Amino acid sequence: MITIKQIVLSVAAFIVATDIAFAQTYALTPNDTVEINGVMEDLQTLSIQQVNNSSDNIILKWQKVSESVPQNWEAAVCDNAICYTSLIAGGTMNPVLPTEYGFVLLHITPHVNYGTAIVRYSVWDEANPAIKDTLTFILTVDGTSSVQEDNKPQIKLFPNPASDIITITNLALGSHYMVYDGNGKTVLSGNNSTGILSFPCKGFANGTYTISITHKGTATTKKFIIQH
Repeated sequence: MITIKQIVLSVAAFIVATDIAFAQTYALTPNDTVEINGVMEDLQTLSIQQVNNSSDNIILKWQKVSESVPQNWEAAVCDNAICYTSLIAGGTMNPVLPTEYGFVLLHITPHVNYGTAIVRYSVWDEANPAIKDTLTFILTVDGTSSVQEDNKPQIKLFPNPASDIITITNLALGSHYMVYDGNGKTVLSGNNSTGILSFPCKGFANGTYTISITHKGTATTKKFIIQH
C-alpha cells in the first residue's frame, strides 16, 4: 500500500529531477539588458554574451522579438558565426564549448537625427527550448551624448594599413575581441588581460577587416586594412 509519505517523496524527487534536467546551461553577461549613449554618425556596438557553464558543448539559437529603430539609422546583428547586414529574424550560433561563450551583438549607426533604438532578441539552448532569455539593447543619441563620448578612453590601432602585425592599445582589462572580414566571417577572437593586443596578420587575405572590442556589455569597433 502506497503511503502519503511515499507519494510526497516521489513528487519531491520528480521536482528535483525536473529542475536538473531543465537547468540553464549558460549565464548572461553582463546581464540581459545593455543601454548606452551614442554619438551621431558613429557606429556603436552593443553585446550580450552567453557563457557556457555546463560540461558539454551547447548550441544557442536566437530570434528577434521586437525592434524600434529611428528613421535613417542603420542596424545589424551578429552572433559567433557571422555578422549580418540587417536585423534579421533569427539564427543559430556555432557550438559553444564549456567555459566559452556565444553572443548576440548589434551594430547601430545613428544618422542625422537624435532618437533611441530599442531592439530585443530571445536566446535559448537548442536542447532546452522551453527556457528562453530576452535580451534588450538600447542606444540613445541626444544633445549630451557627444560630451559623454569625449570622456571615453580612446583605443589606438596601428599600423593601418598593415602587412605584418597589428597592435591595439588602451584596451580595458578583461575585454573580449573579435576580428571579422568584409563578409562578416569571424577570423580571430579571444580575451585580453593586459590592455595591449598584438596579432600577426600574415595569414589574412588583403582587404578591410573590423575588430570589435567588448567590455561589460559595450564595445568599440575599429576598421583596418591588410595590404601585403
